[in-house]
Amino acid sequence: MNIKHLEKQVVSIVRKASKLYHNKEFFEVVEKHKYEKDDVTSNDIKTQEFLKSKLLKLIPGSCFIGEEGSEITDNSYVWIVDPIDGTQNYKKGLMFYATQLALQYNGNTILSVMYFPVTKQMYVATETGSKINGKPIKVSSMTDIAWSLSLMGNYAAYAEVEKKYKIQHKLVSNFKSVRLLGCAALNYALCAVGKVEAVVVFGNTVWDLEPGKYLVEKAGGVVYTNADINLHIAGNPEIVENIKKLLGV
Repeated sequence: MNIKHLEKQVVSIVRKASKLYHNKEFFEVVEKHKYEKDDVTSNDIKTQEFLKSKLLKLIPGSCFIGEEGSEITDNSYVWIVDPIDGTQNYKKGLMFYATQLALQYNGNTILSVMYFPVTKQMYVATETGSKINGKPIKVSSMTDIAWSLSLMGNYAAYAEVEKKYKIQHKLVSNFKSVRLLGCAALNYALCAVGKVEAVVVFGNTVWDLEPGKYLVEKAGGVVYTNADINLHIAGNPEIVENIKKLLGV
């Protein structure tokens, strides 16, 4: 498979997909709430339907796993898609939302794409590295937590409250600053481009995790996962180890 050619095709599809929802009024589909306090809009659904129809044609017989529904086959290629990551921000008119996806082959990610329509920033990761609008990016080299900025992911509904608050307290007490943006794609993108030193999130949904994980790794970073508590820590190798020691994980 020619990944370079596939990358261009996917980037074009993602740009077109963003036009289905960006700057357009949404309609909330109440009966499609994924769980309490997490909404889905008609634009989430329409955008995913568009992406699914286009991406499956690129690799006939490939699988599709999306936040708003999946199509599983026996093919080794799997598309993992979040049509609008940061739906709550999108609904409120905040700029922190994106379309993100990953392509896996036999369980390994080989392509990651994120597009932020407000800022027109396209992040792409392949085996050769990570880029923003065609320019190579690298994670921050800062390793001192006391002078670093960390982003936290939204509190996952299934994570134990006590564990979440303990982790939050340790981060806030030791990092220079900790922020919550409400968009998984933006968290990992800012880490991959070196704007923040670390990302600490709870999560178990592949569409929130896989695109960003690959983007950070191909930008020279690592992502540590503690499956027992669904905790993920991203950044350069040394700062991730420092955060693990801080949190006792």
